[in-house]
Amino acid sequence: MRLTRMYQGDDGESHFEEIEIGLRHFDIGDVSRRLFPLSTSFRVTQPGWHFDWHNAAGKTMIIVIQGVVQTEVTNGEVRRFGPGDICYAEDVDGPGHKTTDLEGPRLSFMVHLPDDFDVHRWARSFDD
Repeated sequence: MRLTRMYQGDDGESHFEEIEIGLRHFDIGDVSRRLFPLSTSFRVTQPGWHFDWHNAAGKTMIIVIQGVVQTEVTNGEVRRFGPGDICYAEDVDGPGHKTTDLEGPRLSFMVHLPDDFDVHRWARSFDD
């Protein structure tokens, strides 16, 4: 399982990074390390909804449940996220990103995380 991290690099541009999420096998299935969010919420947006350049309001995992969204970062890379995809937005400073809903309505589950959350540390396998 993986997520796509959206962040501001040392070059001042926003970027994407793929991160593999470490899982441990249990009788109930393969499970990641636990998250300790500040809060969670759902968001529904309509097809064609466009949000020009903006920053994440805080470190947030966005899990797309239905619909498709296109996200662009300032280094010119564009990604599409659909059902089951996880985008981790931590570009709280800098130029940010822009989003356009392509199919929908889009339903997303938002996991709002603390400022000190380290996605690389969390995503490591249980054996690290």
